[in-house]
Amino acid sequence: MLFAKGKYTPRHADLWSVSTVLLALLILTPLVVVLAGLMRAGPEWSHIAGTVLRSYVGNTLLLVVTVSVLCVFMAVPAAWLLSAFEFPGRRWLEWAMVLPLAIPTYVNAFVYMHGVKESAEPMQMWIHTHWGLDAFLFSETLLRHGLLSLLMASVLYPYLYLSVRASFLVQRRGVIEAAQLLGRGPASVFFTVALPLARPAIIAGLSLIIMELINDYGAVNYFGVPTLTEGIFRTWFGLQDTASAMRLAGIMMLVVFILLLLEKAQRGRARFSEHATDTTPLAHRRLRPLAATGAIVTCLTPFFLGFLYPVQLLLRWAWMSRETFADSVMWQRMGHSLMLSMGTAVVLTLLAVLVVYALRLHASRRLETLGRLAMLGYAAPGAVVAVGVMVTFGYLDTRFAHLQLPIYLSGTLFAIGFAYLVRFFAVPTQPIKAAMTRVCGSLDEASRLLGHSPAPTLFRINLPLIKGTLISATLLVFVDILKELPLTMILRPVNFETLATLSFGLAKEGRIHECAVPSLVIILLAALGLVALNRLIRNAIT
Repeated sequence: MLFAKGKYTPRHADLWSVSTVLLALLILTPLVVVLAGLMRAGPEWSHIAGTVLRSYVGNTLLLVVTVSVLCVFMAVPAAWLLSAFEFPGRRWLEWAMVLPLAIPTYVNAFVYMHGVKESAEPMQMWIHTHWGLDAFLFSETLLRHGLLSLLMASVLYPYLYLSVRASFLVQRRGVIEAAQLLGRGPASVFFTVALPLARPAIIAGLSLIIMELINDYGAVNYFGVPTLTEGIFRTWFGLQDTASAMRLAGIMMLVVFILLLLEKAQRGRARFSEHATDTTPLAHRRLRPLAATGAIVTCLTPFFLGFLYPVQLLLRWAWMSRETFADSVMWQRMGHSLMLSMGTAVVLTLLAVLVVYALRLHASRRLETLGRLAMLGYAAPGAVVAVGVMVTFGYLDTRFAHLQLPIYLSGTLFAIGFAYLVRFFAVPTQPIKAAMTRVCGSLDEASRLLGHSPAPTLFRINLPLIKGTLISATLLVFVDILKELPLTMILRPVNFETLATLSFGLAKEGRIHECAVPSLVIILLAALGLVALNRLIRNAIT
């Protein structure tokens, strides 16, 4: 190893680079296995393609369109009002608009199914009595799809809100004031100036929402709307056709990759707002009482639908089932879930530190590309990752059995922990990379000039400086693992529950009041994750 001008320059591949390459290849293996499954057709594929595949694709596309439209109406006007105007409660609403992210879609599904849909049953029976069976079935389908779209939009719109509001906040004050001097009113300024400038942010936010929609299993299963993710479960466990399930997973992977490429192409052309010379932020204009009331209603409506309504109903259910608080089995399962989630989150954060530091040591384009590819798992739906891991470990188990080795990977905590690594590796990697770049700076070079090797530099200088980021990143991974449902349902060991599978299982069994307790725990912990995210953003700004 050489130390030239303070830069660590290994002559050959060292432990840091080798470990990074091996880890990246391990993470990519299940994704490659899924894509390879596109070339195989299972015994039931012709039946699936001829009967239900069109329904899977059609329901998925319909959900994407309806939820995207609803998210635009919920997020974009509220983001503009909170960015450009002053009205009572604005500062509180800026934070409250993000809180629905703490509620998983399947938890909202429990609430809307039993809180809204059951209330509409008298009207549906009236339709059946007066208009006949066909009208009743049509109203049932319309209500089911409409409620599903509404509940999913109410918890996913913050992705778009955060992206668009960030765009509005950095728009130049001079551009807006020039439009106002030309006689444009507030509505005209929004539609002709602010909204076109925010188009790349809208595309980026909608891309995240669409990927979350494709990944969802709990809500669509609970509402009985078959999508591609639901199709994987039905094909794998219902038809026992692994090859066809892998082909469906491969189709989903291709859809996600196309979305990523489109979003990157759109973002790559977004250069028209970067060269303005006026850097003065947008000023807040005070609204008149009537307009302020409209702004408050506009912002409160999505917050009520996505957070206030489900939380108050869950609290009521939890109180009605308060005798279950003494159920030691439930609390034991919740404890196992918390230990698995926290242990995996700590391991993922440590591995992310290893990869990020290796990339800092080696200015290698190939290593950087491999590191970026290893983060693609976060864009892949959980069911897709689970299929890839199960097939990979199933093959390894077969080889171990052939060699008469007593090693079994499938159906173990190691299998589900590895799947979490593939799925969530990008979550701690991105903030840690940003923190090391921002905080550590040239301290690495100074340490090496003093004769310290990379390992002591990492543990004595870098990690203490980014301690807050490490804690926040670990908490974010912890919350993501707690909320993950499809991956966990496929790979969990026998009789092992997480908070997500416990709440979903209780709801599917009709024990809807009892599912409120683990659901509220998820929401509370997810809210802590939002606090961690807010801290990361604040640190990045300061």
